[in-house]
Amino acid sequence: MSEPEPRGSGAGPGSAEQPLDPEVAKRVAALTYRARRAVEGLLSGIHRSPHRGASVVFVEHREYRPGDDPRLLDWRAFARTDRHVIKRFEQETQLRATLLLDRSGSMAWRGFDPKPGDPSKHEHAATLLAALAYVLVGQGDATGAAGFDVALHDDLLPPGSRPAHVEQLLRRLARPPTEGARTDLATALRRLAERAGRRGVVAVASDLLDGRSEALVPLAQLVTRGHEVVVFHVLTPDELELRVEGAARFRGLEGEGPLEADADAVREAYRREMDAFLEECRRRCTAAGARYVLARTDEPVERTLASVVRRGRGGWGR
Repeated sequence: MSEPEPRGSGAGPGSAEQPLDPEVAKRVAALTYRARRAVEGLLSGIHRSPHRGASVVFVEHREYRPGDDPRLLDWRAFARTDRHVIKRFEQETQLRATLLLDRSGSMAWRGFDPKPGDPSKHEHAATLLAALAYVLVGQGDATGAAGFDVALHDDLLPPGSRPAHVEQLLRRLARPPTEGARTDLATALRRLAERAGRRGVVAVASDLLDGRSEALVPLAQLVTRGHEVVVFHVLTPDELELRVEGAARFRGLEGEGPLEADADAVREAYRREMDAFLEECRRRCTAAGARYVLARTDEPVERTLASVVRRGRGGWGR
């Protein structure tokens, strides 16, 4: 899919040094985040983990899955039912999250005629993930980050929660997209699944402009390994609605050739194709067990976060 040719520069909500506006950080600070699924961790926090110990409480049995700790198998239950089940225990523990940011060429786009202050898709995505990092770290959780374009970048930052670590994470998120770089989401997700470690949360922010049918397939691999996965689909209003009139020349931002068309003549067909694209992305994410969230660049970051984060108990909002 080609991106309309950008005009103007504009300034996003963040900067090269700090992708998160302090005012946004203040508004999202009230949001709390609790994982629905049991997660493993090392430190005491506000989340549930399947650890066994003096301070834990037995919760229930569940079917054994590949990757589960064999020490948690209940052999007495197996003798009664001939089914492999594990004991689940709860204790308060730390959540580990990995934030994955699309830095491909198309993420640099702001719109046809951006106004001062209109963010690029990359700036909006970086702000969104940085806000989520502040929410997580503020409640004692560990957060890491990585970027990708044609593949997962080698600068994956492991989850951490110290102030110096947060500053490093924000700097990673602020790195600009790579001009002309293609999006290879499938390769990035597969590599992340190999390196993400124990179960936790994976948040992906991307325009998903990878036209291959297998692009989102590896999401299921992350979910199978016990991760909660949310996909923030970052798009501008202009590309959602083709907000341009008359003859226009469209330039591909990931190596595609230019295309000339009458926007008025193709707008209706374009919007049908865009609706089908959004529905297909939503369907593939849901089928893989991930959450899909449309993150428009003209929507406040805290409103987008509120769609997946809920105050108080209960964790992920539906």
